Amino acid sequence: MEPTGETQSCRYTDESTKDKYVTKLLHPIKSNGFQGLRMDDIAKAMDLSKATLYKYFNSRDEIIERLTALFIKYIVCAEAKLAEGDSKAYIDGFQSAFAQSLLIANYSTEVFFNDLREVYPQLMASLNVAISERNERLRKFYERGMKEGYMQELNATLLILQDELMFRNLLDPHCLMKQNLTLRNAISDYYQLKKLQLFKPDVYVQIDDSSMVERIEHLVRKVTYGAA
Repeated sequence: MEPTGETQSCRYTDESTKDKYVTKLLHPIKSNGFQGLRMDDIAKAMDLSKATLYKYFNSRDEIIERLTALFIKYIVCAEAKLAEGDSKAYIDGFQSAFAQSLLIANYSTEVFFNDLREVYPQLMASLNVAISERNERLRKFYERGMKEGYMQELNATLLILQDELMFRNLLDPHCLMKQNLTLRNAISDYYQLKKLQLFKPDVYVQIDDSSMVERIEHLVRKVTYGAA
């Protein structure tokens, strides 16, 4: 049966489909920004014809606004495990926050943020607020873990800053080459260091890394190739 005009119209207005296409821009934009992107380039990145692209989106402005909203929703505000509870809750929260911090660092590149700050300052302001609120939730999570005796007594703000600085270096190919590191090994080793630094010995021995090994592998593919 041939699709009707109404069916095609619904497809072009479907929010999840639009999100799927816009997400494909995260990887190229983190490397090159978006100021030089033409609609032809965007169509190619989304694997659409230019005519089909305009059926989904009216303008580049609409695409960048949706991209920023997705960045905030699924990367900055995606963590769901920063809850109080027993040692397992804090271990899960740490692993979730570690993965999220890596993704935030991966996509929060200087070229992307500079373009956003210059062309869409209101979007940049919203993104900065979301990142600040996320870091505040994470700070409180660490401080609860310390107060309840699961984590070492450390400066929670510095723990967050440490991730930002470390991931920025580990995601830099020139830095990795200079230090004779691979991305996969560097991320895995930093995870082990952070885990040892953060948790009390009796909690540290409870940590099961079986799922984290696969998770880190997925993160490395996402960082390197933009894989889903």
